[in-house]
Amino acid sequence: MVFLLLIIAILPSFLLLLFFYFRNRYKKEPFWPIFVASILGAFVTLPASVTSRLLQRLTGLLSPPFDLLNIFLGTIFVIGLVEELWKFFVVRFYCYHRPEFDEPYDGIMYATAVALGFAALENILYIFTPTVLGGLRTGILRALMAVPSHAFYGVLMGYFLGEAKFAKDEPRANLLSVTGLLLAILAHGLYDFLVIALPQRPLLTGSLIVFSALVWVVLFELTKRQSEKSAHRVPELVTPTERQSTHPTQDKQPPE
Repeated sequence: MVFLLLIIAILPSFLLLLFFYFRNRYKKEPFWPIFVASILGAFVTLPASVTSRLLQRLTGLLSPPFDLLNIFLGTIFVIGLVEELWKFFVVRFYCYHRPEFDEPYDGIMYATAVALGFAALENILYIFTPTVLGGLRTGILRALMAVPSHAFYGVLMGYFLGEAKFAKDEPRANLLSVTGLLLAILAHGLYDFLVIALPQRPLLTGSLIVFSALVWVVLFELTKRQSEKSAHRVPELVTPTERQSTHPTQDKQPPE
């Protein structure tokens, strides 16, 4: 039973990571940087949890008495802000400057790798922590809802980081990076708000269903859009160094 629960906790993240990996039809990333990004994403789950608990105590958000405003502010500023900031830190300072990050889709690839590593360890903690409603039912529900949602936040963040990497100037790159982070925070907070508020406001169930449908629409649309910008499909996006490595004889003169 323990092995089954472990598989349920990890498998959804792995399958989604494969989806994003093969979504780019024109270039396949090397395995090692993606693996490291996932491990780092899992690693920051623990400091993110500690930071969230500390911020919750300092602000009183997500603490009794519960009301919709308290829940909404808590899910945005305690959960969404903290977790997405830690993920952003990994993507921006580990993945963003790697030589493998050489086309817009890589923003999505590495951001979702970090997000899915985070989701995998979070699943393990939820399923195997006795004080939480763990077990098979929680694992299945999180596989269907929480894991794709984490991937969704990663796509939002990664889309704009991919655009930022190839922006014309530094101010625009910074603006795009911050936009991706803010959208990920807002989406994360909104999802958690719906999940936490559902027991108190059953009418919000419809909103959660709409949110889930939107997740998959955005996953397919943004990944397709960035994949079509691949430098291996559009030659003018390839850097001069890459052109020379791709066509080693292009600039060479015949021997005299």
